[in-house]
Amino acid sequence: MDFFDVINARYSHKEKFLPTPVPLHDLEKIAQAGLAAPSGMNSQCVRLIILPDRDAVQALCEVAPTDGMQTAPAAIAMLTDRSVQKGEVNFEMEDYSAAAENMLLAATALGYVSLWLDSPYFDSQKQKHALDVLGADKSKHHLRVVLPIGLPDGEGSRREKLPFNERVSYGKFGESK
Repeated sequence: MDFFDVINARYSHKEKFLPTPVPLHDLEKIAQAGLAAPSGMNSQCVRLIILPDRDAVQALCEVAPTDGMQTAPAAIAMLTDRSVQKGEVNFEMEDYSAAAENMLLAATALGYVSLWLDSPYFDSQKQKHALDVLGADKSKHHLRVVLPIGLPDGEGSRREKLPFNERVSYGKFGESK
Protein backbone atom coordinates (compact mmCIF):
# COMPACT_ATOMS: atom_id res chain seq x y z
CA MET A 1 0.00 0.00 0.00
CA ASP A 2 1.27 3.49 -0.87
CA PHE A 3 2.30 5.59 2.14
CA PHE A 4 -0.43 8.18 1.61
CA ASP A 5 -3.02 5.44 1.12
CA VAL A 6 -1.97 4.03 4.50
CA ILE A 7 -2.42 7.44 6.13
CA ASN A 8 -5.88 7.84 4.60
CA ALA A 9 -6.93 4.26 5.42
CA ARG A 10 -5.99 4.48 9.12
CA TYR A 11 -8.84 5.08 11.51
CA SER A 12 -9.52 4.49 15.19
CA HIS A 13 -11.26 1.12 15.34
CA LYS A 14 -13.66 1.28 18.30
CA GLU A 15 -15.68 -1.83 17.47
CA LYS A 16 -15.06 -5.54 17.88
CA PHE A 17 -12.23 -7.56 16.35
CA LEU A 18 -12.29 -10.95 14.66
CA PRO A 19 -10.64 -13.71 16.73
CA THR A 20 -8.02 -14.27 13.99
CA PRO A 21 -4.56 -14.35 15.65
CA VAL A 22 -1.97 -11.73 14.69
CA PRO A 23 1.34 -13.44 13.87
CA LEU A 24 4.15 -12.51 16.27
CA HIS A 25 6.36 -11.35 13.39
CA ASP A 26 3.68 -8.78 12.44
CA LEU A 27 3.46 -7.54 16.03
CA GLU A 28 7.26 -7.23 16.08
CA LYS A 29 7.19 -5.23 12.82
CA ILE A 30 4.62 -2.89 14.35
CA ALA A 31 6.71 -2.55 17.51
CA GLN A 32 9.84 -1.87 15.44
CA ALA A 33 7.99 0.92 13.61
CA GLY A 34 7.27 2.49 17.00
CA LEU A 35 10.87 2.23 18.13
CA ALA A 36 12.00 3.87 14.86
CA ALA A 37 10.06 7.05 15.72
CA PRO A 38 11.92 10.26 16.55
CA SER A 39 12.94 10.70 20.18
CA GLY A 40 13.66 14.00 21.94
CA MET A 41 17.40 14.26 22.62
CA ASN A 42 17.49 10.57 21.64
CA SER A 43 16.24 9.71 25.13
CA GLN A 44 14.41 6.62 23.80
CA CYS A 45 12.12 6.50 26.83
CA VAL A 46 9.44 4.38 25.11
CA ARG A 47 9.11 0.79 26.30
CA LEU A 48 6.78 -1.70 24.62
CA ILE A 49 5.10 -4.85 25.87
CA ILE A 50 3.75 -7.11 23.15
CA LEU A 51 0.59 -8.89 24.26
CA PRO A 52 0.68 -11.63 21.62
CA ASP A 53 -2.59 -13.42 22.26
CA ARG A 54 -6.07 -13.14 23.70
CA ASP A 55 -4.99 -14.41 27.14
CA ALA A 56 -2.36 -11.69 27.45
CA VAL A 57 -4.84 -8.99 26.37
CA GLN A 58 -7.56 -10.33 28.66
CA ALA A 59 -5.53 -9.41 31.72
CA LEU A 60 -6.01 -5.69 30.90
CA CYS A 61 -9.75 -5.97 30.20
CA GLU A 62 -10.63 -5.23 33.82
CA VAL A 63 -8.91 -1.85 33.43
CA ALA A 64 -10.34 -1.07 29.97
CA PRO A 65 -13.46 -3.13 29.28
CA THR A 66 -14.03 -1.69 25.79
CA ASP A 67 -15.29 -3.72 22.81
CA GLY A 68 -11.81 -3.53 21.35
CA MET A 69 -9.99 -4.77 24.42
CA GLN A 70 -12.61 -7.48 25.06
CA THR A 71 -12.17 -8.92 21.56
CA ALA A 72 -8.67 -7.97 20.33
CA PRO A 73 -6.53 -11.01 19.51
CA ALA A 74 -3.36 -9.03 20.35
CA ALA A 75 -2.20 -5.65 21.62
CA ILE A 76 0.90 -3.62 22.33
CA ALA A 77 1.19 -1.65 25.56
CA MET A 78 3.37 1.44 25.45
CA LEU A 79 5.06 2.75 28.55
CA THR A 80 7.49 5.56 29.13
CA ASP A 81 10.49 5.24 31.41
CA ARG A 82 10.99 8.38 33.51
CA SER A 83 14.48 7.29 34.55
CA VAL A 84 15.95 8.07 31.11
CA GLN A 85 15.07 11.78 31.25
CA LYS A 86 17.81 14.02 29.82
CA GLY A 87 18.47 16.86 32.25
CA GLU A 88 15.53 19.16 32.96
CA VAL A 89 13.82 18.42 29.65
CA ASN A 90 11.27 15.64 29.44
CA PHE A 91 10.14 14.31 26.04
CA GLU A 92 7.88 11.45 27.20
CA MET A 93 4.71 12.86 25.59
CA GLU A 94 6.38 13.63 22.28
CA ASP A 95 8.21 10.32 22.16
CA TYR A 96 5.23 8.12 22.91
CA SER A 97 2.98 10.12 20.57
CA ALA A 98 5.39 9.71 17.65
CA ALA A 99 5.86 6.02 18.43
CA ALA A 100 2.10 5.40 18.69
CA GLU A 101 1.40 7.05 15.35
CA ASN A 102 4.15 5.05 13.65
CA MET A 103 2.67 1.87 15.09
CA LEU A 104 -0.88 2.74 14.03
CA LEU A 105 0.34 3.36 10.49
CA ALA A 106 2.38 0.14 10.48
CA ALA A 107 -0.65 -1.86 11.64
CA THR A 108 -2.72 -0.33 8.84
CA ALA A 109 0.00 -1.06 6.27
CA LEU A 110 -0.06 -4.72 7.35
CA GLY A 111 -3.84 -4.90 6.94
CA TYR A 112 -4.86 -4.60 10.59
CA VAL A 113 -6.90 -2.03 12.49
CA SER A 114 -6.12 -0.52 15.85
CA LEU A 115 -7.01 2.22 18.29
CA TRP A 116 -5.03 4.64 20.44
CA LEU A 117 -6.49 3.69 23.83
CA ASP A 118 -5.26 5.92 26.62
CA SER A 119 -8.17 7.39 28.60
CA PRO A 120 -8.66 4.43 31.00
CA TYR A 121 -5.08 4.92 32.19
CA PHE A 122 -5.61 8.58 33.17
CA ASP A 123 -7.16 7.32 36.42
CA SER A 124 -4.32 6.73 38.90
CA GLN A 125 -5.84 3.56 40.37
CA LYS A 126 -6.36 2.03 36.93
CA GLN A 127 -2.82 3.08 36.00
CA LYS A 128 -1.40 1.26 39.04
CA HIS A 129 -3.52 -1.82 38.37
CA ALA A 130 -2.48 -1.94 34.70
CA LEU A 131 1.21 -1.58 35.61
CA ASP A 132 0.83 -4.44 38.10
CA VAL A 133 -0.80 -6.60 35.42
CA LEU A 134 2.03 -5.76 33.02
CA GLY A 135 4.74 -6.35 35.63
CA ALA A 136 6.19 -2.85 35.23
CA ASP A 137 7.93 -0.81 37.92
CA LYS A 138 5.40 1.83 39.08
CA SER A 139 8.17 4.08 40.40
CA LYS A 140 9.69 4.65 36.97
CA HIS A 141 7.14 3.59 34.32
CA HIS A 142 3.93 5.18 33.12
CA LEU A 143 1.49 3.30 30.91
CA ARG A 144 0.65 5.75 28.14
CA VAL A 145 -1.36 3.82 25.58
CA VAL A 146 -2.50 0.35 24.61
CA LEU A 147 -3.01 -0.45 20.94
CA PRO A 148 -5.42 -3.37 20.46
CA ILE A 149 -4.53 -4.92 17.09
CA GLY A 150 -6.38 -7.29 14.80
CA LEU A 151 -8.81 -7.66 11.93
CA PRO A 152 -12.12 -5.80 12.17
CA ASP A 153 -15.34 -7.70 12.81
CA GLY A 154 -17.30 -5.75 10.21
CA GLU A 155 -16.99 -2.23 8.88
CA GLY A 156 -15.49 0.14 11.40
CA SER A 157 -17.01 3.56 11.96
CA ARG A 158 -14.94 6.48 10.84
CA ARG A 159 -15.28 10.06 11.97
CA GLU A 160 -15.31 12.70 9.28
CA LYS A 161 -12.33 15.03 9.14
CA LEU A 162 -12.80 18.76 8.71
CA PRO A 163 -12.02 20.01 5.21
CA PHE A 164 -8.38 20.84 4.42
CA ASN A 165 -9.11 24.53 3.81
CA GLU A 166 -10.64 24.88 7.30
CA ARG A 167 -7.47 23.66 8.97
CA VAL A 168 -4.66 24.99 6.77
CA SER A 169 -3.56 28.61 6.33
CA TYR A 170 -0.92 30.14 4.06
CA GLY A 171 1.57 32.72 5.31
CA LYS A 172 -0.52 33.76 8.32
CA PHE A 173 -3.26 32.17 10.36
CA GLY A 174 -6.60 32.39 8.57
CA GLU A 175 -5.13 33.33 5.19
CA SER A 176 -6.12 31.25 2.19
CA LYS A 177 -4.17 30.57 -0.96
